[in-house]
Amino acid sequence: MPVVWTGYGAAAYEVLRGVVGEVKGGDPLAPVSVLVPTNLCGVIARRVLARGVGGRAGVAGLSVLTVDRLAELIAAPALTGAGRRPATSPVVAAAWRRALVERPGVFEPVAEHPATVQALATAHRELREVAKAELDAIAGCGEPIASAPAGHRAAGRGLV
Repeated sequence: MPVVWTGYGAAAYEVLRGVVGEVKGGDPLAPVSVLVPTNLCGVIARRVLARGVGGRAGVAGLSVLTVDRLAELIAAPALTGAGRRPATSPVVAAAWRRALVERPGVFEPVAEHPATVQALATAHRELREVAKAELDAIAGCGEPIASAPAGHRAAGRGLV
């Protein structure tokens, strides 16, 4: 797996085209995976590579993946074999919609709004590594919005 350091912009695009062309070894159908940090970087990489690699227009056999997507692909067989699903964004959003229907709490006035589900799914991803005792401390602070950790737990149960 080649790692090449370069500057930003046009120089990086040329290096990317060159590395992908080198890995393909002259075979335009050879599979190549490019790991990118964000979906936006993936879109840019696909557009850059679509302009041509090794003198050829377009790229077949190209897989541009974020780290999250790569982890999902690696873990999916083990998760489904155990009756679980990867916690993809649509799965987390569905769990939050279900939790909001069952116990909307302080979110009742806005429980059906898509932005509510999006915000709570984002908070869920941030809270998933927080220990139970710390979530209990947040929930017990007396602020109405602090009930969100209880919803976080309910949505988390929906992911199992």
